[in-house]
Amino acid sequence: MTILSRYLFREFLRASAVCILGFLLLFLLIDFVDHAEKLLRHNAGLQEIVWYYLTRVPGIFVLISPVGTMLAVLIAVSLRVRSNELTAIFSGGISLSRACVPILVGCALVSALSLLCSEVLAPAANRHAREIERLRVRPGKVAAQFSGNRYWMRGERGILSAQVVDGPSRSLRGFQYIEVDPDFRPLRRIESRRARLLPDGAWELAEGKERVLGETPSVAAFLLRTYRFPETMDGFIEGETPPEEMTYAQLTRYVGELHRKGFEARGYETDLHAKIAYPLLNVLISMLAIPFALRSPRSGGVWRSIGLGLLVGFACWVVLSTSLSLGRKGMLPALLAAWLPGVLFAASGAALFRGAGR
Repeated sequence: MTILSRYLFREFLRASAVCILGFLLLFLLIDFVDHAEKLLRHNAGLQEIVWYYLTRVPGIFVLISPVGTMLAVLIAVSLRVRSNELTAIFSGGISLSRACVPILVGCALVSALSLLCSEVLAPAANRHAREIERLRVRPGKVAAQFSGNRYWMRGERGILSAQVVDGPSRSLRGFQYIEVDPDFRPLRRIESRRARLLPDGAWELAEGKERVLGETPSVAAFLLRTYRFPETMDGFIEGETPPEEMTYAQLTRYVGELHRKGFEARGYETDLHAKIAYPLLNVLISMLAIPFALRSPRSGGVWRSIGLGLLVGFACWVVLSTSLSLGRKGMLPALLAAWLPGVLFAASGAALFRGAGR
């Protein structure tokens, strides 16, 4: 790496550290304002509060890194343009694409760090943060535990489990209810493909079987039947594990299990592909920033360039969110929904980059 490359690489790393840290502190401050009163009301100690916000850091870093990296590229390049450093570089026979290589390498480094964080730190940290939030922000809530690709919850008279939890519709897929006696001996087992909570608190089960155990066992199949269990569905809703709390391998196994049992997995498939596609946005979306930064001397200075870049970043965020939503609803294939925004950003960035280099 030449002296010039090391200089540009170092300046980008400085800008990215400031931008990402600034966004991170802003998110934590907003979250603290939102949750501090509830944490203190439920007697959370200083150590617990500090630990709660430390566990939020990995997930927030993964979330904000593309925008922070894009802003860092805008600042780093705009400052070089404003001080005529790029003019001197170009006059020395160095092309725009070659001059930008150290910056793109820095973006790739942030992308790799984001991917590593989303796989190693974020899943466990997000689970710890949600557990603290459940105990201190929403205390008294019973939550199901996710284990062996299923949700499990100990109820008043038995054990409940489900394969899929659909919080918005308050319904379950692959539901099981094992009723036990005080000595924990199973009395009956109810299985159904679908379960939903009715307005009056009853459970409506569809396509299932009821097995009565004991001295005179029996099995009865049903298409639709209503039960009244002592338990509610709130525990499953509270315990629903989002993809952000799973590693790529865990989510892959879960999606495979859903496919084997014939359950809908479009949303989880989209999030599975997004686990790889999203960190790469640090490189792809930042390619859009360089052409805007190069226009700053003729367009009102560095701040206008940054503002325009942030506007483009917001537009990219809307495109990404829309694409993922369409994928989760099955309106786009999961693979296409996860990678389409990145492909569009890369193509747009390459076109603008080529025009800026002329």
